[in-house]
Amino acid sequence: MPTRRVHDRYDVSLPVTILSGSSEVSGLTRNVGLGGMFIFTDFSAQFGDRVLLRLRLPALREDSRIEATVRWVEPDGVGVQFGSLRAMEVWGLNQLLKARPLSD
Repeated sequence: MPTRRVHDRYDVSLPVTILSGSSEVSGLTRNVGLGGMFIFTDFSAQFGDRVLLRLRLPALREDSRIEATVRWVEPDGVGVQFGSLRAMEVWGLNQLLKARPLSD
């Protein structure tokens, strides 16, 4: 079955905080790409929910705050699609992903 993803996903484990309204929930990424990520978390979300992600990309000096939309929900976490990324975050993601294996 063909995938609808535009960007490859890579196996990466990074701590991330999901901010939604007054909620702040921790998680850990399973995979990351330039288009989004899957986050292991107990965050209760529905398709289409808009969230803010806070995470530290290793190549950057400070935390990134990235707007995202929930695109799928599984019992162990959520998949999100990034909104607009700043050039600095695109560079930081590319640095992180360039030596990683592709996710299945």
